Amino acid sequence: MRIGGVPLNIVWESPEINMKIIERVFAGASEAGVELIVFPETTLSGFTNNAERAYVKDACGFFRKQVDHWGIPAVYGFIDRRDSKFYNCAAFLAPGSEPLIYRKRKLFSYGGENIVYSPGDTNLSFEMKNIHFSLNICYDLRFPELFRANLPAEVMIVIANWPEKRANHWQALLKARAIENQSFVLGLNRTGVDGNGIEYDEAFSVLFDQDGNEVPFEAEKGLLLWELDYERMSILRDWRERFPALKDI
Repeated sequence: MRIGGVPLNIVWESPEINMKIIERVFAGASEAGVELIVFPETTLSGFTNNAERAYVKDACGFFRKQVDHWGIPAVYGFIDRRDSKFYNCAAFLAPGSEPLIYRKRKLFSYGGENIVYSPGDTNLSFEMKNIHFSLNICYDLRFPELFRANLPAEVMIVIANWPEKRANHWQALLKARAIENQSFVLGLNRTGVDGNGIEYDEAFSVLFDQDGNEVPFEAEKGLLLWELDYERMSILRDWRERFPALKDI
């Protein structure tokens, strides 16, 4: 499977502009043969506590149009609203299907996220091309119990707006989640500078294997391309059988 990560330089609180950029990204992903495209947290707005501005009424409808047109399943972030509550969400959407939606469970109290948004209470996993995936968002990464609950997921995806100044935390935590769960862990982060002056590193998006080794990628058309082929998946599954730490939980 060819995964295309999009380390998007999100235009702050500007869903309309970001939508136009994303349309072009999908076209490039199609040319690059991407089979699953992954966008950062809060794809349409960037991480902001201005929930009213970040909320797009038919965000999933916008992504559905792209997914169906190009035939490429997608993972993306968006702000959802139910009655008076806002949720920071991630979704998996396949062509011709309804989105599977995960609501961020651990809200970033240091940044006031818990004041504006409500937490989710369930995990989300899905299967694609005989590979088990799970979804988490940014600050969730600091809570290993959430990832343990994702098992038997083989590829754990974390979409984020993780700041450059805590780069060493990001790398260490992604690697730890991969090793302890004997899984691939893909961290997909935004780039650029947001409206609060917070900087995001271009080198942040990374895929670690079950041994904590970085999986190489190719860069093409604004995408980071990772190959999860039969050999890599076989190595992971064989390791789980030979070193059965997960069975000892």
